Formats: sequence, C-alpha cells, structure tokens
Amino acid sequence: MLSIITLLPSVLALWGLAHAAPAAPGQTLDDVDEFTTVPVYWDLPIKADDPNGAKVTVEGTIQQAIAKMEADYPGWNATFQAGLPGDVSAATLTALEDPTYDCKIKTDMANILAIKWGIHYLRGIPGKAKNGPGPKNCGRVSCSWDSAIYWCNEDSAGDKELYWGQIADLAQGVLDNCAGVTKVKGQGTYKDDKWSVVVRFPKGSEGNC
Repeated sequence: MLSIITLLPSVLALWGLAHAAPAAPGQTLDDVDEFTTVPVYWDLPIKADDPNGAKVTVEGTIQQAIAKMEADYPGWNATFQAGLPGDVSAATLTALEDPTYDCKIKTDMANILAIKWGIHYLRGIPGKAKNGPGPKNCGRVSCSWDSAIYWCNEDSAGDKELYWGQIADLAQGVLDNCAGVTKVKGQGTYKDDKWSVVVRFPKGSEGNC
C-alpha cells in the first residue's frame, strides 16, 4: 500500500498533464458502480526542475505515478519539493453552473482524511487533464487507504479537458455535501457541462490501494 505521508511533498508539485484512455464506444451505463474505468497517464518531466524538458509517460493514480518516478529517477521527489506551491487550498475557478450531488450511490464508503489528501494533491497540479468520450468514462486520479477519486466524462460527443483545480473543487463539493463523521461516498455532476467526480471505495475489480 502506498503511503500518503511519504508521497505528499512531491505530488503537490506535479507539472505534467494527465490524460485518460478512451472507453469502448457505445457504453451507456446507468449505475455509478458500473462505470468504465480507463487508465490515467501522466506526462512527467524527467528532470523535475525542468517542466518544459523531456517527459516520460507514467500510468496510474497520482500516488502510483510519483512512486514510479522516484523509483526510476532517484531524488526526483526532493527536486520537486523546492518548487512546491505556497497555497493550494483555495478553490481555483468559478463554475458556470451549480453541480448536483448524489450521496446514495451504490458503493462502500471512503475515508474522509484520505480523500482530503487526494484533493490536496490535485490542487497542486497545474495544467489540464484530458478524458476520452463518455458517458461514464472514468479515470481513477487518486487512490490511497482504500479511498478513491474518479473523474468521469459524461459527454458522448468527444474528449473533455479540465483544469485539475476544477476536479478538486467538485471532489470537495462531494465532501461538503455527503460526508459523515469519518466516511464519505457520493457523486458530483455538472449536467450541462457533462462531467462528474465520484468519491468512493475502489471498484472491486481494481483491487485495494
């Protein structure tokens, strides 16, 4: 299991973009527990202090991507720490519509603290993420302590590109509207813009994290 504590400093300073592979065409899944999970790929700089230099593509969640870079390029984390953003806690963008929230999705619950750290990670990533055509085309962007954040494209018309701050904001909205004392599950959706964020226990087919 990857540790949130050991990965926190470096993940906040990611400069690369991430993108998810497209799902199979024609899928229209109604139950949130049956959404299609696609890989998330991160384009990360080999030299952590040169975000515009040569990059490598790493697959997985934020936590897995960071662990892979540190394993392949020892000292990568430490270099990133020098460029950590000062304040990544505030919401970054104003939405054009109010999202809707469903706190009764058919899944087990996630740990609130782990989800908070996942949101914290996402707020520290500049640039945009890309997801293939939907509906319910979802990339698992964060997973630790058996608590996952999925970003889903609900638009069958084409790819979706969003700032990481937007994904973090909607995940925070799920926390604000659906959290219990220590656990949370829920889905936040922008119906007009056709994308959503799901906070939940990892899908059974994906294994624990």
